[in-house]
Amino acid sequence: MNDFDKMKNIFNWWIWLLFVCISCQPRQTFLQGHLDNYQGETVTLWSREQSNLRDTLSVDDAGNFSYVPKTENIRVYALSVNDYQPYEISFYMEKGDQVTVNLTLSPEKTVHAEFSGDRMAENVYMTAFHELENSGMAYLPEMQALTFAAYRAKVDEKEEELQALLDRIADVEIRENFALEQHLCLQYALVGYASILSKRAREGEMVEDPDYAEFVKTLDLNNPKECDKYIVWQVIEWYQSQDSTYASEPKHLNDLKWLDRLVANPVMKNDFATDHMEFAIKYAEGNSLDSAVEYYNRICTNDSLRQAVAEQYQEYQRVFYNLMPGKVAPDFEMFDMEGKTCRLSDLKGQYVFLDIWATWCHGCVMEIPYMEKLQEHFAGDERIKLVSISWDYTRKAWLDFLEKRPASWPQYMVDRENMDIMQKEYRMSWIPRFLLLDPEGRIVSLNVARPSDPECVTWLEEIISR
Repeated sequence: MNDFDKMKNIFNWWIWLLFVCISCQPRQTFLQGHLDNYQGETVTLWSREQSNLRDTLSVDDAGNFSYVPKTENIRVYALSVNDYQPYEISFYMEKGDQVTVNLTLSPEKTVHAEFSGDRMAENVYMTAFHELENSGMAYLPEMQALTFAAYRAKVDEKEEELQALLDRIADVEIRENFALEQHLCLQYALVGYASILSKRAREGEMVEDPDYAEFVKTLDLNNPKECDKYIVWQVIEWYQSQDSTYASEPKHLNDLKWLDRLVANPVMKNDFATDHMEFAIKYAEGNSLDSAVEYYNRICTNDSLRQAVAEQYQEYQRVFYNLMPGKVAPDFEMFDMEGKTCRLSDLKGQYVFLDIWATWCHGCVMEIPYMEKLQEHFAGDERIKLVSISWDYTRKAWLDFLEKRPASWPQYMVDRENMDIMQKEYRMSWIPRFLLLDPEGRIVSLNVARPSDPECVTWLEEIISR
């Protein structure tokens, strides 16, 4: 072999080695997407698996966007297009996956998602699953007149459609996890028939359905694969509707008594009871929960869970003492559109109608036209001013929204630290929320009717005219 052939062989060997090294490199994980009919809408990405993940995606003028995960620990993500339904478009993406989604925006403010690329089977299934999950079958007009047998047949049809998509998923572990979620979702849809019976009872029909009663009896409330907290509380509410003595004692106490009666599995009972008490404490507004807390301590056998609930109830009692009408509103800092900071206490001198909102909150955005009408009504009235405070996660998302939809009343935003203060000191667990403070900065109401409520203007006029 001459020198030229030797050099040629060495060169070929290096080319082969380079090819092997490149092919061994892990694939980059990314999502790429396109919006049809894009008109500058905001696209947000987040994940329930990691609560602090919430990114506003950069979309170019043609409607294209991309996303590269910053962590490898997340598998299920969600997209939302501001002011469009459905609010949540979930998709599955693991390390090395390259997922493509096309989002079609309609004039009716709905968005249709089509997935391709890696995990196509998983993502087509998840789209169909969440469509069923969010459909609220028991509340659809066409379901209201059905017997339970006919209603169940409709649910069975949906199950067949989902199962056909589920069977296309090759990964056994993923398919089994999805199958469990699917079963619980369909069970919840069946249990939800109770709302139809309740509606009929409220309308004076008082129609019983023995098939539904039999179905409820077949539910295994002690098997976590057959029952979750949503199902058990639907069942409890159904039993309560059959109980003539139900209204004779506090609701949360009665809830726990039914839970104690129906659920024997100690782990499930502890979890369901704790979840219920935490929910009750979180959303209670000043009323005593002493009897419910006492009964909870009797049926919960987990010391650490009982201690956690005791601390939450103690904090609830402390905070609500400071939130009674006439108390000075807890102070916090915020900044305006120019970045200048001020405190809530700086707004004294007039009644202040506070609108707590965010651009990502569909219900909040729905109230904006009514806030505009409220501002028109009180324009020039020196007794009261309207103030909106945003809970947006980024200043850019907030400013971009206000640039497209300017407001004629003061706009502020709080940072994460002051949002936490508001959530804790005002016990704010949801938005939109509307508050009224008097000219001295004292609390008049922490839960004023929404501006869309016709009674809102009347009530405000009555208060500020006193």
